[in-house]
Amino acid sequence: MMIQKLLKPMVLLICVGVMLYAFLTMGTGRGPLDYNKHLEDIAFTVDEEDVTFEDLAFYILFEERKIEEQAKIYNKDYTKDYWNIHTNDKFIQSEAKSVVLGMAIHDHLFYQLAVAEGMDDLTEAEEKELAGSISDFWEDMLDMQWEKLPCDEQTINNQLRIAAIAEKYGNHLAQKENTSTAAYKYDGYYYSLIKDEHDVKINKKLWNKLVLGDITLAHSKINYINGLTDEDKKKSKK
Repeated sequence: MMIQKLLKPMVLLICVGVMLYAFLTMGTGRGPLDYNKHLEDIAFTVDEEDVTFEDLAFYILFEERKIEEQAKIYNKDYTKDYWNIHTNDKFIQSEAKSVVLGMAIHDHLFYQLAVAEGMDDLTEAEEKELAGSISDFWEDMLDMQWEKLPCDEQTINNQLRIAAIAEKYGNHLAQKENTSTAAYKYDGYYYSLIKDEHDVKINKKLWNKLVLGDITLAHSKINYINGLTDEDKKKSKK
C-alpha cells in the first residue's frame, strides 16, 4: 500500500517534468529566425569551410529586392500577396529562399576551387566590371533595405567579389569543356555534378527557420490573400 501511495505522485511528477521539457524545447523552435542575431552562426559548410549567415547578406539583399520589385507589379499596395503565391508546388517565398542558398553554395564552392587553382585574381578589366556591378547593386537597393542593412557595405562588397571570382571560374570551366556558361550556374547540370563531388552541409536547424521576405524588407503580418475586405486593409495600414 505504501509503495502504491508513493508511486502515484512520482508518476505525476515525471509526467509534469516531461510536459515542461516538451514545452520548453518546442518554445525554442517556434517563430522565424532573427537573422541579425545569428550573423556569426554557420549557415553551411563547403568541404569543412564555414560560411556564416552574414556571408549570405548580399544574396538575401539581392533576392529580396528582386522579388519585391516583381511583387510591386503584382500588387503595389500589398506586396506580401505576391510572396505568398503558390506556384510549381512551392510558395514564391520558399523558392526565393532556395535560390539564395543555391547561389551562395555555388559561389563559395567555385571560389574555393578558383583559389586552389590560383585563379582568384581579377584582371584590370574584370576589376572595372566588378566596380560597375557593385555600384549598380547599391543604386538598386530599396529604401527599406538601407534601413535594415544587416552588416557594413565593405563586407557585402567582398561578397560581390567572391561572386565575381566564382563566375569567372565557371566561365573558365565552360570554355575548357566547350559548353554553355549556363551549365555551370547554380542551377546548371555540370555544376551539379561538381557539387556532388564535394561535402556540403547545411545548418538545417537554423536555415529552416529563416523567412525570406522579412529580413531586409518589412511586410504586414496579415496575409491579404485570405480575403480581407478593403475596410480591413485600411485598418491594418493604420
